[in-house]
Amino acid sequence: MRRILKEPLLHFAVLGIGLFAFYGLVARDAPPAPDEIVVDAAQIAALTQGFERSWRRPPSPKEVDGLIETHIRDEVLYREGLARGLDRDDSVIRSRVLLKMEVLGELPEAELTDPEVQAWFDANAESYAAPARYYVRQIFFDPIRRGSRLDSDIDAALRHLEVDAALDPASFGDATLLPGALADVSRVDVASEYGEELAAALSNAPTGRWFGPVISSYGRHLLFVEVSEPARAAMLADVRDAVERDLRAERALGARDALYARLRERYTVRVDRAAVGELDSAVVAQPR
Repeated sequence: MRRILKEPLLHFAVLGIGLFAFYGLVARDAPPAPDEIVVDAAQIAALTQGFERSWRRPPSPKEVDGLIETHIRDEVLYREGLARGLDRDDSVIRSRVLLKMEVLGELPEAELTDPEVQAWFDANAESYAAPARYYVRQIFFDPIRRGSRLDSDIDAALRHLEVDAALDPASFGDATLLPGALADVSRVDVASEYGEELAAALSNAPTGRWFGPVISSYGRHLLFVEVSEPARAAMLADVRDAVERDLRAERALGARDALYARLRERYTVRVDRAAVGELDSAVVAQPR
């Protein structure tokens, strides 16, 4: 037995087994090698959760395999791209990194209390009010076509319509692609069809009769406005989901700005103001 224990070959074998066992213990917590891709339980859980958020159901076993294979493919291509320096000077990658940094700055989503929601709603109540709804008709007068007769033609049309509101408005104006009437619309709808100038006239418009002219980028118009539904203040109970969404978005923006402010203090920034001045001068000098 002593003779066996003194054998160098036995010593070498025991040493090898020990080293192998030690490596196994250490390797458990070691990071993967550069050419090794590890898809562990946490990664698989993240892949399946992403699938569930998109499809509103858990993936099948076959779909899980597909998610894993797609992840491996993406990881291989990503690492090879980094190895070739494809990430450098790439605006898309830069934007993604910026986006991730913005997300890092967001606060963990916390429960909103009733007083917080009420305070936000009170401070921004106008944003949640239901806008007034209108019935609007318009008669268009083309300044180019009418020339010097423009004002007199508009005045004559307005007098006739004041006497008999049942007259056909189309018989007074000029042909246009603008719709002659809009029913049950908001100010935003009117602006999208007729332009902001006409939409702005709604706030002080007399109702139930023709008035004008109102000047727009198209020309001049006579308008007839009826309020089908006046604006009304919102109740918090009716818009609570929107209020909570907006409040969370405001907090996230504030947290990102705070993160940037902290990070910005680490840097010394130098801007060539002379170059900026030269650029501004060149822009001003360009013909318009």
